Amino acid sequence: MRKPLISAENLEYCEEDGNCLFTEVSFSLEWGQRGVLLAEPHRCANILLKICATLFQPTNGTISWFGRSAEESDEKWLHHVRRRIGFVHRETSLISNMTILDNISLGIQYHEELIREQAYDRITEVLKQFELYEYRLLRPAALTFEQRRLAVYARELVKKPQLFLLEHPSLDLGERVYSFLLEVFKKCSIEDGCGFLVASMIPEVVNRWGDWVMVFDQGRCRHFEVGQFDPSIYRESMRRRGTTVSREWRNG
Repeated sequence: MRKPLISAENLEYCEEDGNCLFTEVSFSLEWGQRGVLLAEPHRCANILLKICATLFQPTNGTISWFGRSAEESDEKWLHHVRRRIGFVHRETSLISNMTILDNISLGIQYHEELIREQAYDRITEVLKQFELYEYRLLRPAALTFEQRRLAVYARELVKKPQLFLLEHPSLDLGERVYSFLLEVFKKCSIEDGCGFLVASMIPEVVNRWGDWVMVFDQGRCRHFEVGQFDPSIYRESMRRRGTTVSREWRNG
């Protein structure tokens, strides 16, 4: 039996001023599973994704990738882990002075030590699938926002990761492009066993992306299977948070 793609036990993350964003966060993401993070404030989910991507370290608790914990991992192993992760967050962007072709092929050139022509051949089908082939020699500024976001996702997909960490995959995308991305990722999950951890602020995302959901509220989290999740639970945490923020603003 394969070990989980990623698992965490009693994770805690506190900032330098002593403010703890979350405590006692535990979960396990199996092969082919899709988990959704709903957090208020959203920064909790953002930080958790970065911990899962090996970019941040938790203040306390244990996290494991592919059956090996952070404590058992040296830098060589973590480099191997990063090659198996596709991470797209809100600020992920393309390199402005490179063509779309070079942007998308850069990762596999580096990780697999391919020469340019080999990498170009590898990504031709993805470029066509994402309707970017005719724009491949252009730089990002010449593309629309949606085309640039598609190129960002294509860049991760060509690396064939086994674990995807996605922040706001629906953000500012039209329904056609969003539905296309959803189908591409579902295919990865079904055919290749890829797992997904998706962070969002929109509870409706759960129905389209999730097998389970974690709702963060005041630093703690609750787990739900999709069929048991009531969006009003998350909206209530948002309402309470909004009241708190409003009070803090009035008090200066």
